[in-house]
Formats: sequence, structure tokens, C-alpha cells
Amino acid sequence: MGVLLSLFTFLGTGGCTKEQEYTTGGTTNNTDPNAPKVIQSKDITEFQASFFLANRWSGEEEHDFQFQIREENGVLTASEIIRDIRAQADEQLLKDLQAVIDKYDLASMNGVYEVTAGLAPECQEREFNAVYASGETLKFTINNEPYARWAEDIYDVFADWFSAQGIDALLPAKETSPVTRIRFVLREDGIMRSYSGVNVQPENAVDGETYLLNGEIYDLEKEKEILDEYLLFPPDYFERITEILAGYDIVTKYDFSRYDYEERNYGNHDNGYFGWGDQPAGEEDSEDLLLTLHLEYESGNRINIDTRKAREIEGMRPVITDLLEYYDSLFVWDRDKE
Repeated sequence: MGVLLSLFTFLGTGGCTKEQEYTTGGTTNNTDPNAPKVIQSKDITEFQASFFLANRWSGEEEHDFQFQIREENGVLTASEIIRDIRAQADEQLLKDLQAVIDKYDLASMNGVYEVTAGLAPECQEREFNAVYASGETLKFTINNEPYARWAEDIYDVFADWFSAQGIDALLPAKETSPVTRIRFVLREDGIMRSYSGVNVQPENAVDGETYLLNGEIYDLEKEKEILDEYLLFPPDYFERITEILAGYDIVTKYDFSRYDYEERNYGNHDNGYFGWGDQPAGEEDSEDLLLTLHLEYESGNRINIDTRKAREIEGMRPVITDLLEYYDSLFVWDRDKE
């Protein structure tokens, strides 16, 4: 969050706007009006893109990225120049990059050269260049936009691809400390399920312990309590929870999903979006679905997910399934018998 606040101070929430551009220096426009706006080929043979991204970073707070794909010693190689990482490019990487180009119609910017002098480093000119097997080229040079979604998608493609190669240098520092607190609530199919640690009165203590693990299951249709049970925490409880969540890198997804691109502010989480599903503008909250996942780590890091968005909940289905399987091993119930 300190990184985001520092960006707020300089960039505000609008990024490198036209108003900011023209008040900091003259603009040079050498755009080629004859550059084709449609690229027929889909087969990328070379690629270059660089940008500063407000909402993507590696390590602690490195926001600059320089991506490149070109032949090196006879091998088509994908690189990130700043971090000096490279691996042999494959067909999937090229297809995923082309999908981003098509999604945002980047070919419509072919030939554009429009840059402004005197901008801060975060907003200074950056070049995009793609060469195709057909000999066609897609090239434009513009002021950097720290909140550009197409640039974030390109980062995501490279970060995911390098991570699949065992190289995580493009990703933020991972949360490695154990989970110390969790509250998990799911409303679905007419059933409300809730699991969390709670403090009970001394007369309700178990073996003298007053901080217990509570599981509650309630049938909303029948308005009937199915289960309300208090247990001693299993000795490996938080270890198991940490292991389950570690496979999904929830912290990175949470941090990367704060920005609301429609409103141009950091209210995305308040609107129920956490980066797990497509974000159609104005998706209505579901009346039948609800997910709460609150986490606290030993490091002090906190995650608070509260959503009624169907696509978000569906995107989190693997996490939900793993957590439910674990809690069902602790709190046994059979809905068919209720």
C-alpha cells in the first residue's frame, strides 16, 4: 500500500492525462498517417514493449518493465531486460501476446508517434514494436500511461509465462509467513456456512480453552440451524490453512485488483471485485451468493474479500472447494439427512 500511496502523490488517479502532458512540455507528433491499421498476420517473430505500471510490480516496488522477444544464437528468446531474465519463447507465449493485441485493437495505433517533452519518468515516451512472419510491422511510440490495461495484460502474459518456467522475478515478493487468523463464510444453494475463531464465555470453554474454532451451518430455506459446533483448534490448523491458500497466491491477486478502471480510483474492492473473474461494468450483486474470506498473516498482512459477484465467486471456486473439503473434515454434516 505504501507503493500505491506514493503513486497517488505524483500521479493522482488519472495517470498521465492530456492536461498534464501539455503543461509540462511541447508535444512532437510524427505520426505516419499511411501506416496500415490492420495486420493480417498473427504470427509474431519479434516483439518489444516497455512501460511503467502503477498497478503491477516486482519485488517490493519495481514498476518498470522492458519485454523483448528476438532470436539469440539461433533461438527465439523471450527476455525482460531490467531483471536480466530470459527463456526460450514458445508458441503459447506468442499466441497469448497476439490475443492482447487483438483484444485492445493495438493495430489501430500503428504508425502513431506522439510524445511530450519534460514529463516525469513514469510518463515519458515508450515504444511498442511487433514484427510478423509476413513482414508486417506494428509500431507506435506514445507517452506512457501507468494505468493502461493493455500494458497490464502484456505484463500478466509475461509474468505468468515466466512463472510457469520457474522464474518468478516479475512477480511481487511472495507472502511467506503463516496465516494466523481466518474467517470464511459462504452462502450458496440456500445454505449459509461460516467458520472462524471465536471467544466464548468461561462456562463454554473446552478443556479450559475459551478461544475456539466455530463452525455454523444454517438452512436459509427451512430457516433451520443445521450445525453450531465449537472445537479446540487442531494443532496443525493454521499450517493446513496456509498450505491450502499458498497454492493460489491470493495476496498478489488481491494487491493487483485494487484499481477501478471505470471510476479511475482504488475502489475496486469496495465494489466486490478482487481479480478472480471477468469484470463486466455494473454486474449486479447476487441475492443468493455471498463469499467472505478474511485473512491475517503473521507478517501483519491482511486480506479482506467480501463479494456477491457471481463471476468472482466462480473464479474462486478452486479455493472455496479446497477450504470446504478441509472444514468438512472437521465439522461433519450430511445435508441429505437434514
